Amino acid sequence: MVEWWHVWVLVGIGLWIAEVFTPGFVAGVIGTACLVVAPFAGAGLSFKVQLFVFGMATLAMAFGVRPRILRHFRLAGPNSQTNVDALIGGDGLVTEAIDPKSGTGQVKIGGENWRAVTPDETRVDVGARVRVRAVEGCKVVVQVAPSTERRSL
Repeated sequence: MVEWWHVWVLVGIGLWIAEVFTPGFVAGVIGTACLVVAPFAGAGLSFKVQLFVFGMATLAMAFGVRPRILRHFRLAGPNSQTNVDALIGGDGLVTEAIDPKSGTGQVKIGGENWRAVTPDETRVDVGARVRVRAVEGCKVVVQVAPSTERRSL
């Protein structure tokens, strides 16, 4: 015989499966509320009490948990830069002297080594801190960074 707690659990699981295919974390909120109600239904409380608990759990999830989860997934914001665009403005450390005459030079930026050049074709020695001004193909255009500022490498 199917009891109400079975229904609440099945609907909750069904909504969590639906959440995988829908954006916005709405089905997950309602699915979690269903799962919260299941023990109350299993304890034999009336359907009115179950609906009340469902309403309170939905409100708590919708206004308490959902905004935090959405904020977590949208930390970067709509205008955040990704991929190589995120390198521009960042700092790096010269690991191989940048020498325009010989065409050599590498910098370490964010744990990755990049081929580097300078816009004014000046030499930059190993150990110097540089700031990325542009990315051209597989190389970065850098300038010596001011020594007073520090950003992540």
